Amino acid sequence: NIAIRLGKDEAWFNSTRARLVETCLQKDPMHPYWDVPRYVDNFQNGLKMVWDRFLDGKETDHVEVVEEVDSQGKPRGTTQAELAAREERRRELKGNRKGTKNDEL
Repeated sequence: NIAIRLGKDEAWFNSTRARLVETCLQKDPMHPYWDVPRYVDNFQNGLKMVWDRFLDGKETDHVEVVEEVDSQGKPRGTTQAELAAREERRRELKGNRKGTKNDEL
């Protein structure tokens, strides 16, 4: 239904597009729709919770990942400074891998 409406209703398409663009441009913190580092952290936390349940011999069950919150009680998103620090760390790690056996292949 949504795809059909987007194709037929130009005003709704334009308003939906404008809202998506607005969320995409949101910085400090990033909007949850586009915050991949936040998603990855939450996903990894969820996997760890499932693994810990397994190691403890508990039955499988749903898990709920509860995000850290800021001083206003809102989930903490990724900031531009955090993105820059992650990128710097990634480049350092990549630089340290040069000259390893895998690079020679």
